[in-house]
Amino acid sequence: MSARVREYESLLQDLSGRVNNDDQLLIRTTLRKYAESGCEDSCTTESSRKRTASSDLETPEPLTEYRVSGRVGSTESLDRLDEDLNRSAISRATGYFGKNSEISWIEQVRRQEESSNDSDEEGGNLQMAFDSGMDGFQPDSAKEAKNIPRLSESTYHCDHMPLELPQNVQPYQLPPRTTADALVTCYLEVVHPAFPILGRITFLKQYRMFYNNANLRPGNSWMGILNLIFAIAARYSRLVRAPVKDIADDDYTYFSRARLLCMDSNAMWDHAEMQRIQVAGLTTFYLMATNQISRAFAMSGITIRQALALALHTRNHDPKLSDSSKEVRYRLWWAIATTERTLGVMTGRATCFRDSDCSAPLPVPLEEESFFSNKEPYDVPAVQQLRRMSTSESGPMDVSTSAPSSGSSKAAPTWPRSSSTTNSAIPAGGKSIAPNNGMFFLYSSKLTIIVDDILRQLYRPAVMNHSWADVQGIILNCQKRVEGWRSALPVAFDFTKIQTDRAFFQQQMCLGFSYYSTLIIVNRPCLCKLDEKIPNETDQGKELDRTSAATCVYAARCMVDLLPNEPDPIGMYRVSPWWTVVHHLMQAVAVLMLEISLRATHCPDLIDEIFAAAEKAIGWLQSMSTHDMAAERAWRLSSEMLQKGAPKVGRQIDERLRWPRHDHEMSMQELLQGPTTGSFPINSDGANYAKYPPVMSWEQHVFTSYDDYLRNSERSDTQAQWQPDGH
Repeated sequence: MSARVREYESLLQDLSGRVNNDDQLLIRTTLRKYAESGCEDSCTTESSRKRTASSDLETPEPLTEYRVSGRVGSTESLDRLDEDLNRSAISRATGYFGKNSEISWIEQVRRQEESSNDSDEEGGNLQMAFDSGMDGFQPDSAKEAKNIPRLSESTYHCDHMPLELPQNVQPYQLPPRTTADALVTCYLEVVHPAFPILGRITFLKQYRMFYNNANLRPGNSWMGILNLIFAIAARYSRLVRAPVKDIADDDYTYFSRARLLCMDSNAMWDHAEMQRIQVAGLTTFYLMATNQISRAFAMSGITIRQALALALHTRNHDPKLSDSSKEVRYRLWWAIATTERTLGVMTGRATCFRDSDCSAPLPVPLEEESFFSNKEPYDVPAVQQLRRMSTSESGPMDVSTSAPSSGSSKAAPTWPRSSSTTNSAIPAGGKSIAPNNGMFFLYSSKLTIIVDDILRQLYRPAVMNHSWADVQGIILNCQKRVEGWRSALPVAFDFTKIQTDRAFFQQQMCLGFSYYSTLIIVNRPCLCKLDEKIPNETDQGKELDRTSAATCVYAARCMVDLLPNEPDPIGMYRVSPWWTVVHHLMQAVAVLMLEISLRATHCPDLIDEIFAAAEKAIGWLQSMSTHDMAAERAWRLSSEMLQKGAPKVGRQIDERLRWPRHDHEMSMQELLQGPTTGSFPINSDGANYAKYPPVMSWEQHVFTSYDDYLRNSERSDTQAQWQPDGH
């Protein structure tokens, strides 16, 4: 019986390399199930017991992907830390960065570069660590004694800078009406579609009442919200070099006013309420946009807990609350939830809630005017249908994924392309809904749900309780789920196609960066020398490892290809997720540098393309460094890594991209205030920059080299007026 079982297992393992991904996953799951249950132990005959007793004298079973821990991947040990983060002010400010954060990847690259033995990979030769199977892994403790780079030395974020209140800040001082209008319009045009924490219509009514009536005195919380909007808009305006007259004060001054108005020491003890949640959420977004990531993460936790206290995460059936107010609250919840999850990706830290804890429906794919208008374009049953559709799973789950092979120069994944005749709109009550910002936010929210689930399955300590074959199965499932989301995108948001209509250009870029970021995270565990760690891995397992690693590198290249070859920071800020674009570029750089440090093991025929993509990304960071300290620090890290890694692949970095040998540290004033007034280009015609349309010189359409492949293949009253939105 035992010999027959082993023969069956061998047959199934052989068949798993000849079937599609779904059947391969089923075979692997079945083999794992019976391997873990020890089905052979059910034989209790005397001969079976004799074989068991003599098994110690036989050669140990080869270490395959079914017998080694999931920690053999690039994530290594997810349950340990080899430094004291409380040792200094700098390390405390930096804090912990988990294995899915690009900061951790950068640290790994720098450790490899500092290692005296080039054959060691991510901490040493680990083959001997698996002599006792899944439970025998012990990371190389020798590296702890070496002078190796630490997390605080591998970050480009700016949490080490103090947030001191400037002197002589007047909390109730306001900019002129024209400046305020420009900043509010800027915020609503550039930030609100991706972060609808406010009810736009309600806020605009309140804002106009406030500036039109000098006798109105709204509460400090509302004034704090207004100043935070000014701060975020001013931050963006500095990046795109808007005329100084349209900004009045620097973003940190507006932020300081908000702190004085509604973030004093007593605010910690106040109970949750809607406007305080909005204040905390806007503060989180501002800190994230200024790369104060640890502070943003801490503030996001406060925001989420206050929202949980008011049950914003649950479905609301209060008959006294209008449907429009309910929808505004749902969008408020999803705005802060997506921000929390984004910060989880950036920091590698666990988020403070799970999707299974929430019953709040996803936002309806409509513009805000649609559910505030007296003439509703869709009847109630249609809106209910939209609600059901928006809350359903993100796209079909039967989409197969084929990742690039490692040895081919044509390493483009053959991911299916969504039809141009489908998904262009969502039907509602017999009508179709044209693409809009509400629909964009819906798809963005769905992707963050998927990402959060991926992080929980691949980057949490529980992964170490599974075999590497388990991890491979999880990666296959995650690939399908991510591709299901992409294939369900409406045509107007499809960043993989050449778009003639630029109405949703920024939305395409935001979704494109997020999609490739997710692909990187899914496949990152395979981007290491697994052949050294699993010496007896099956051929099918090796092929899956290689294709996943190649897909990770390919996604990094595609992310860089979203940008034109010639850096244009102003144009990029206007059409990209400017609040996280440095993070995305550093994700790509870290992956490309990991492959270069491994001597292009997974994509040997694509080293020229990989090196060119790394140089292009570094060139963009260099061009952005003039007015962004995080970009400057990122440029320094990236340039130094490429200088050290280039000789491993027989290359040299472009001299123009080298980080200067003399360190340049911007002052706090330069970091938070931005460049001096005289350095901004002032338009002689005094044109209003309120809407900041995409610059005409930005001619790059949203497509990548991946599209070349597709093209070739197929062608009371006053008091009541100041109540928070949704009240």
